[in-house]
Amino acid sequence: MQEGATEEADVGRGRRAGGTPGPAASIGKVHGASLNQRLQLLAADLLGMASTAWEDDATPFEVQGMLRSRANTIEGGTTEVNKNILGERVLGLPREPDPWHDLPWEDVPRS
Repeated sequence: MQEGATEEADVGRGRRAGGTPGPAASIGKVHGASLNQRLQLLAADLLGMASTAWEDDATPFEVQGMLRSRANTIEGGTTEVNKNILGERVLGLPREPDPWHDLPWEDVPRS
């Protein structure tokens, strides 16, 4: 079995048993989002100038796919969040330090 296939099998077994996918599902999300972005960018690059300027109102399919691939990294948990899940829950790395951990909510800086 390939390296990634083990995690996929674990996620699948957990889902069939009625559980949630768990942190191992983040592996597929991070990899899939990155792969999709690279493929969609290649498709838009192959169009050349037709991917940046077109004559009619219809956006080329390849450009739509490239733009959509960017949104896919935000939906279902951002890539950064999924990488944190992988680091903390799958690899067992320590959490990032939180300088506001012990402060009351009203004292936590917000934008």
